[in-house]
Amino acid sequence: METPIKATGRLSLRVRDLARSREFYRDVLGFAEIEGGGGDRAYLSVAPGDDRPALILIQAGDRDAPGPAVDPDPLIGMEHFAFEIDSEDFSALKAAYRHLKAKGAEIHHTVDHRVTYSIYFLDPDRNLIEVYINRPPAEYEGHRDNPYGSFESLEARLAAPEPVE
Repeated sequence: METPIKATGRLSLRVRDLARSREFYRDVLGFAEIEGGGGDRAYLSVAPGDDRPALILIQAGDRDAPGPAVDPDPLIGMEHFAFEIDSEDFSALKAAYRHLKAKGAEIHHTVDHRVTYSIYFLDPDRNLIEVYINRPPAEYEGHRDNPYGSFESLEARLAAPEPVE
């Protein structure tokens, strides 16, 4: 390809219950609905007033069709998808964790990937989603040979109360 790819542009998901998925992505992840959807689909952006869809939800014709497996190891296809939080501050990830828990999102696991701190959770159709913050390179400088080599849980750090000032 002569023109390099810059970034992932959008994600389209076929869902069992469009209203439930729309509510989840809007209320739990903060996506904004774009006018022009309706019927069997919804278009969502990352910010109100942004008319570029980052996520398209499409009502499945067969609500009983097989869905994703929480342990996708024996399956072929997408394992998970991720959204970057616009911060390198761990407190932003803690806030996201608390928000997800308060909204009833099912946390699957948390991981210190060295280059990122990540929270994995499930949407209403049991798709595995990651939200993450990037870590400054200085924090993983000594691990350049394998920057993704750490798979330690962040659960205790994320659940710890904020220090009292």
